[in-house]
Amino acid sequence: MKDDDDRAFWAMFRWSPNGGYLPLIARAMVWPRPRQAWYQFRLRWGGRLAPAKDLQLMLEAGGWRTSLAATWLIAAGRREDLRPAIERDMLAGLTGGHGWGYCTSLACLGTESDAQMLVRYLDHALTLPVEREGFETQCQGTALATLMYLDEQLGTTHAQRFLGEGGPWERWPGSADRDLAAYADGIRSDVVFAAGGNPGIRRQLKEADEPTGPGPFWRRRHNGGSGRG
Repeated sequence: MKDDDDRAFWAMFRWSPNGGYLPLIARAMVWPRPRQAWYQFRLRWGGRLAPAKDLQLMLEAGGWRTSLAATWLIAAGRREDLRPAIERDMLAGLTGGHGWGYCTSLACLGTESDAQMLVRYLDHALTLPVEREGFETQCQGTALATLMYLDEQLGTTHAQRFLGEGGPWERWPGSADRDLAAYADGIRSDVVFAAGGNPGIRRQLKEADEPTGPGPFWRRRHNGGSGRG
């Protein structure tokens, strides 16, 4: 409904730094550190103060822009109360092609419940055919990389059921085109960024002497479907 769409956009403009989603598509990751730190402070502030009903509306009604902003606010604010909404969308395949935002939220929440949610998602998603480029709604690669990250943090081995020769990941037709190491680098950077730390992307690009070049962060978001796993 248009009224819900309008309310979702107003919620995004109210709670997201700079009033929207654009800095969250890579740009804020490479800002000079003082500007970046101020943005991160405002992102965490918005994530903690935004009412749950506003974040839920952003996930449900406003399309990919407000959904992307909502997942970052949930991640930065460590909003465990929004976990059921993330679970609902992921298990229903409603991540709108920006599932890496949902995965970032789960990585930042960082509990066994979040790992189990990714296991349930992957059990189904790795049986699906590869989607047509430009129309992806799933995030298999990012989800598996996030599960690997959570295994590292929690001391668990959930990802092993999907990896290995002949396993579900290898059998999934899209796995050959997904770089799990690059996705994992991106998830780690996202977690650091959401917590207010320096993700190091700007330094990596300077060291590579490629100001707009393909570091791990860019590969994850722009290769093989604009960051869709």
